[in-house]
Amino acid sequence: MKYMYKKITLTLYILIGSLAFGACSDVLDVRNEGQLSTEAALSDARSVNVAMTGIYNSLQNILGSGIPAAPTEALAGDINYVGSDYGYLEIWNQNMSLFTPQFRGMWENTYRGINAINNVLVSMPDIADLTEAQKKQIEGECKFLRGIMVFEALRMWGHQYGYKADNSQPGIIIRTSPTRGAAGLTIGRSSVEDCYKQVIKDIKESEALLSDAKKDGYATKSAAQAYLARVYFQMNDFTNAYSYADAIVKSGKFTLTTAPRDAFYKAFNSEAIMQIAINTQSNTFGSIRGMYQKTAFGEPPFTVSKSLDTAIDALPNNDIRKQQYIKQSGNTRYCIKYDTTICNVNIIRYAEILFIHAEAGLEIGKPESEVRSDINLIKKRAGIPEDNATTGKSALLDVIAKERRIEMCFEGDRFHYLKRSKSNNIRGLAWNDNKLLSKIPDSEISGNPGIELNP
Repeated sequence: MKYMYKKITLTLYILIGSLAFGACSDVLDVRNEGQLSTEAALSDARSVNVAMTGIYNSLQNILGSGIPAAPTEALAGDINYVGSDYGYLEIWNQNMSLFTPQFRGMWENTYRGINAINNVLVSMPDIADLTEAQKKQIEGECKFLRGIMVFEALRMWGHQYGYKADNSQPGIIIRTSPTRGAAGLTIGRSSVEDCYKQVIKDIKESEALLSDAKKDGYATKSAAQAYLARVYFQMNDFTNAYSYADAIVKSGKFTLTTAPRDAFYKAFNSEAIMQIAINTQSNTFGSIRGMYQKTAFGEPPFTVSKSLDTAIDALPNNDIRKQQYIKQSGNTRYCIKYDTTICNVNIIRYAEILFIHAEAGLEIGKPESEVRSDINLIKKRAGIPEDNATTGKSALLDVIAKERRIEMCFEGDRFHYLKRSKSNNIRGLAWNDNKLLSKIPDSEISGNPGIELNP
């Protein structure tokens, strides 16, 4: 497949690659044949361009294909799985193996992308036909993408932050230098604590390097700030989570879309802090759609669980999300957030930031009126009455949790929310149960036989 590393029409190519860079942007706006190996030496702007194409392609394969969002929905309990795919059956039966293809693919794409990133970073000082401004931008993109790849993998292969007091439980492998052949493959897993330190270091450095201008489909300063809010929130570090969420809220750059469904069906809408642009040539979106979309051939593999059914029934009748996020066919409900031929995939959107801002703010003692204001934005968009009466931390946390469950349904959010809040009922399992951990895949074990495995 041919890739073009610049902003181009959605219907032609996937938006991948780096930002356009001022007067020298013509160096990077070239058509590339194929992709370089993630180990290939980089010597000029053209080879960096091709490498960055591959990095964004890895991100698309990790997050733009619904991995890990779709499998985590099966783990979290808001869907019923009625299909026959053996990988999803392993996930649904809480019996994941080293061969589970959904997570095997995520692991491989994560480390393929990280190796390409490390190759770009180590090569950058020797690239003569890039300006210092261009190098700074590329470094910022690479560190942001490495940070989020590590973070998303860590949430699947490592126990929740706080599992041990010192977070010495095994996380994932941290690789910050490129591997060449077999060299560098035999490396152990870092602790969850050290993994989080690396994630925060990378994304904070990217925040300082990236432009604050919003660029559709690319890493930006705003995306880095939003992701730091997500990372700190997962750690239950409410002070830092609130600080970064507050920066996004106060920036005024993002607003909720007019209709809930627009956040999914309209490319680069006002709510999208970062999206992966998908097109018919490289339609990883099809794997998300295939899990949820009812067709003439029958029900989708994922349908709404009884537990989520109950939560939906409790919504006011005029909540438009009941029509724009969910559809009913007979006695079965299913998701329609992805019920279209093709659409962009949200990496992080403003609604999530509002939930983080509300909950983290409540935890650190911000005024309850501010907390209600955040949630009322979600309610108002849904067409339901605002809540100006609920008071008290416990009651407000309950309101936030209920709204978040509906608003963020089928996006892979709930599994991590339940683990972070130390739920004792994640489809009957406690938040710290080993059955909720993905297994190190056979492809890693074969090249790194001494790696510590998950139970």
